[in-house]
Amino acid sequence: MIELLLEPFSLGFMSRAFIGVSLIAILAGILGTFMVLRGLALMGEAIAHASFGGLALAMYLGWPLQAGALLLGLATAAVVALLSRSTRLKADSSLAILLTGGFSLGILGLYLQGAYGSDLNSLLLGSVLAIQRSDLYWIVGAVILAGVIVLVGFQHLVYISFDPGGAEASGLPVTWLQMLLLSLIALCIVIALQAIGVILVVALLITPAATAALITRQIGRMIGLAVLFGLIGSWIGLYLSYYISLPSGATIVAVLCGQFALVFALQRFVARLRPVS
Repeated sequence: MIELLLEPFSLGFMSRAFIGVSLIAILAGILGTFMVLRGLALMGEAIAHASFGGLALAMYLGWPLQAGALLLGLATAAVVALLSRSTRLKADSSLAILLTGGFSLGILGLYLQGAYGSDLNSLLLGSVLAIQRSDLYWIVGAVILAGVIVLVGFQHLVYISFDPGGAEASGLPVTWLQMLLLSLIALCIVIALQAIGVILVVALLITPAATAALITRQIGRMIGLAVLFGLIGSWIGLYLSYYISLPSGATIVAVLCGQFALVFALQRFVARLRPVS
């Protein structure tokens, strides 16, 4: 049994995959909790799809892929905030336009570069087994930066998540704090794109936090459970992908969704066993 658990670590690419996905799962569990509390799942999708356009731009200009994706992701967060305040459009309409617009720009960019086939599949679906040492540096730096910011501003971020009106009335810069949170979400999405891909990346942020929300609404416990579910799901997914030769990103997300379904079913089962008062 121990040999089966340790065998993947004899391969360098699997060791990098476990390290990278574990770090991403920790950050995703923290930021995903705020996304669930604030209802930012669609925002995450818009940032992910806009980042796809940034990936194509970075490939064209010869930049690091993460730089282009982060640039477009942050721009998307800023544009949504601007549109929601300066036009009559509701946030979901702005998000839908940016989501489809960024995605279409990414496809056009890859097509014009003659990289429409293989590169499109790798960017959309990700390849956690292709994480390189340089990617780990990006991931470690992003996790440290985001972790420090969340630690310093934790109380304020919690306040605007539960009571944005009260936070604004108390004098907190709610708009800037929201932009800070969205920027951290964009950073997390960008570093996870390599592992999970554009299509599935938001599931890594939302699903563990949503599973934790079924169990508790106390934010500290919710973050802890989200990180735990993310780590367990990611590790099980990687082991399954290694031994059964399944796509790693899709397998991880499938396991995370299975966790959610299991917790939901157990919760309903326990509720039915309780005597009606």
